[in-house]
Amino acid sequence: MSSHRLLTAVSRQVATRTVHASSPPPMSSHTTQFLLSRENPLLQSSSRRFFADMAVVRPTKPVTKQERIALRAARKERAAQVIQQAKGVEGEAASSSSSSPGRSFLSSKYMWYASVGVPSALLIWGIGDSNSPPAKFSRMIGLTGLIEKYTSEIAQPSHDKLLPDWSQMPNVPHDIPVPHTLVLDLENTLVSSTWDRKYGWRHAKRPGVDKFLLDMAQYYEIVLYSPSIDGIADPVVTTLDKNGCIMHRLYRDATYYHDGVHVKDLKRLNRNVNRMIVLDDDPAEVQFNPENLVRVKPYTDPNDREDNTLARITPFLIEIARENYSDIPTLLQQYQGMDADEIADEQDRRIQYYQSAREEEMNRGLGGLAKLARKSVTLEPDMPAQDVNFTPALQQLSSKDIVGAAPPSSSSSSDGSGIMGFLHRREEEKAEATRRKFEKWNEVMMKKQREKEQQQA
Repeated sequence: MSSHRLLTAVSRQVATRTVHASSPPPMSSHTTQFLLSRENPLLQSSSRRFFADMAVVRPTKPVTKQERIALRAARKERAAQVIQQAKGVEGEAASSSSSSPGRSFLSSKYMWYASVGVPSALLIWGIGDSNSPPAKFSRMIGLTGLIEKYTSEIAQPSHDKLLPDWSQMPNVPHDIPVPHTLVLDLENTLVSSTWDRKYGWRHAKRPGVDKFLLDMAQYYEIVLYSPSIDGIADPVVTTLDKNGCIMHRLYRDATYYHDGVHVKDLKRLNRNVNRMIVLDDDPAEVQFNPENLVRVKPYTDPNDREDNTLARITPFLIEIARENYSDIPTLLQQYQGMDADEIADEQDRRIQYYQSAREEEMNRGLGGLAKLARKSVTLEPDMPAQDVNFTPALQQLSSKDIVGAAPPSSSSSSDGSGIMGFLHRREEEKAEATRRKFEKWNEVMMKKQREKEQQQA
C-alpha cells in the first residue's frame, strides 16, 4: 500500500474514532443544571475566553505511534509535491518571458548601453567637427559657449601674470637689469619621492642640488615650476631650499591642463621667453616651449649617489648667463635631441678641440700676436709727469697703434656658430674693450694738454 493510500485509511479510521468518542453519554438533569448554573467555576472565572454549552471530551482511543509516523510521511510527500509544482510554474513563466523578444530587449542591458552611448557619440561628434549638426545645435542653444567657459576656467592658469614685474620685486634695486630666468622642476629633477607603509612619503635630494642652487642664484632668477599640489610640494621645497635661492614657487594651479598633462606655460611668467632656460625631466610638461628645454635624466633612485648631472650642466648655464645671451632658443638648437649629460659632453669636446686648435696655431709662430690680442689690461696707466718743457704730440693715436694688429683668424674659429665661434667672439670682445680703454684714456690726456696750453696762452 502506498503512502497516500495509507494516509487515507488512517484519516478515515481516526475520524470514525473521533465521532464515536465525541458523542457523550447521556447526562442526568442534575449534571445539566450544574453546568448551566452560576455556581459552575468555569462560568465564574474572570479569565475565561469563550463559553461553550457542551463540555469537550478527549477521545478515549488516541492515535497510535505508527499512525503518527505514517501521517508525518504523508505530509512530507505532499509538501514535496507542492514544492515541485511551484518550481514547474516558475520555469514555465521564465521560458515564456524569454521567448518574447520585445520584452527582453526592453529589460536587457542593451537599453542602458544605448541610453549612454548615443548621447556620448553625439557629444564626441560635435566636439570633433564644428560644422556637424550636434555642434550647430549646441551653438544655437548656447551650450558651446557655456562648456568652453567652464573648461577654460579649469584648464588655464589661475593668473595671467604668474610673476610680478621686475621693477616691483621686493628687496631688489631698480637699477639692476633683469637677469636670465631659470625654471626648475621638482620631482625627478631636484628630488626623488618614494612611499612605503612604515614612513609614508620620503624625499631624497639629488646629489649636488645645494651647490647647484647656490651657483645658479648668482646668475639667474630661479623659478620653481612644478605640477604638484602646493600643499604637498611646498614643505618639500622649504626643506630643500634652506638658503632662499629660489625666488618664486609655482604649483599645479599655475599650469595649463592640456590633453591630460599639466603643462608649464612660460609665456605667463611675465619675463622674456628668449632669456629662459627650463630644466625638466618630462618634455610633455614643456610642450608649449620645447625650444627652451634642457632635458635632464629622471632621478628616481634615492640610493644612486653617483649622479652628477647638475654639476656637469652648471658650467654651461653659467657661461650662458655671463655672455648675456638674448636668444637662448637659437643657442639650444645646436644641442637639439640631447639631454643635459650629452650637452655637457659636447661642450667639453668642443672646448678641447678649440684649445688644441689654439695650441697648434701658437706653435706655428703666431703665439706672440695671439697672446697680445687676448691680453686684457685692467690697470690704467699712470698720469704723465707735469713737465713744462713736455710737449706731447697732438695727433690722436688709434687702437691699432696702441695694441697692434690683431692676429689673423684661423679657419677653425672663423665659424660664428658653436662653442668655437662663441669663444672666438669673446676674445675679440675683450681685445676690443682694451682698445677702447686706451682710446678714451688718450682722449682724456689730449684734452688736459689743450686746457694747459690755453691757460699758458
